[in-house]
Amino acid sequence: MAGRARRRLHGALQPIAGSVRALPWLLCLCLPVQAAGAGIRDITWTPGKPLPWPTKGQAQAVLGDVIVAAGAPGYPGWNPSKNSRDRGRHNSVWLFDTRTNNYGILPDAPVGLSWPQGVAVGNDFYLLTGTVRWPQDRVDITTDRMFRLSSRSGEWRWREMPSLITGRFLAAAVSSGTSIVVLGGQASFGASPYTGDHPGVYINSVEIFDTADPGRGWREIPPIPGFGRESMAAVAIGEKVYVFGGFYVNYAEAGDDFHPHRRHGGDAYVLDLPSLRWRRLPDLPFPAGGWEAAVHRDRYVIIAGGMRDYPVDHPYAYTDRVPNRPAPNFEVLVFDAKEEAYRILPTKLPPFRPPPEMRHKALDVDWIDFSRGVYRLAAELSLVRGKLYLAGGEVISPANVTDEVLVGTIIEE
Repeated sequence: MAGRARRRLHGALQPIAGSVRALPWLLCLCLPVQAAGAGIRDITWTPGKPLPWPTKGQAQAVLGDVIVAAGAPGYPGWNPSKNSRDRGRHNSVWLFDTRTNNYGILPDAPVGLSWPQGVAVGNDFYLLTGTVRWPQDRVDITTDRMFRLSSRSGEWRWREMPSLITGRFLAAAVSSGTSIVVLGGQASFGASPYTGDHPGVYINSVEIFDTADPGRGWREIPPIPGFGRESMAAVAIGEKVYVFGGFYVNYAEAGDDFHPHRRHGGDAYVLDLPSLRWRRLPDLPFPAGGWEAAVHRDRYVIIAGGMRDYPVDHPYAYTDRVPNRPAPNFEVLVFDAKEEAYRILPTKLPPFRPPPEMRHKALDVDWIDFSRGVYRLAAELSLVRGKLYLAGGEVISPANVTDEVLVGTIIEE
């Protein structure tokens, strides 16, 4: 699972040796939720205009009324049903104008990236982190490179910007004012990858970059408390950065098979940028990762997608209520940053419906609970003028990608 879980679930779906039985479904009704105050009553979801091509894990950000995405599998005209292994250079770029409901193709990114992050600062789009897939002579499994896409000159142009201190894969990235904050992820530190989906160790370090003073470069600030993680939901509200959940592999106990050692976070934190102090927030009502978040009215954090209920190793208030099998997350969660309370909305996220020839791939798996449908993993979430756009994602399909877009309509109290 971008923020993203694990994205990819994690390649081919294989049974886990010694998988355990699920708790009764009634347990799901008992998950604790703190009552948030007036705000978002519900979000309804309808199909939106499909993406220019199926994809997942793209870097995505909002520039005014326009959504920009870059650095993911696929290219214009790609048909994964016929060419599932030909995923292009991972450097194609598109925009979606929410005013006209039309897509446009932008200049290719200078490099192709797998599982990158995208951040908007003003009218500029920043592409950073991930694995460099193209060109082949520049391969870097956890890259520290960053690029800016800007139309300041009247045309869209790419420019390389100062590199991060630590190269990262599946980190989170947010913007606050003129600053970009990058959090967690995996880092290789020059070592060989464990696997393609596990390029390095999980880290909790945090870096900040001021786009108004690029000559200063990146600088480290206090790390996320607790364990290293990736694929968490992260947002900024003013000068506060919020982190929810996330994913990691317990390498200390894992051998060649990582599947039994995947872990989720049920914790959440807020970083005050002026003081550089972290504070723990109330625990999430369920542990999750590979989900994405967006902010409504500078107060409500909407979190959707991903996976939930992998085991939790850290101190967590509701450990005894976590089911024995992980499952797709169809709950839409709202965190009220003023009341610091969660609400699970009445309407769930629609599950992905795999093509008929792929359904057995989900139904035959016994270590993930697909009884309620197939996940939308690492689908990117953007909010423009009160409308949510959940785009693409890892699903069970040829090449594990989709061109589906779900449009969310916010119903307020």
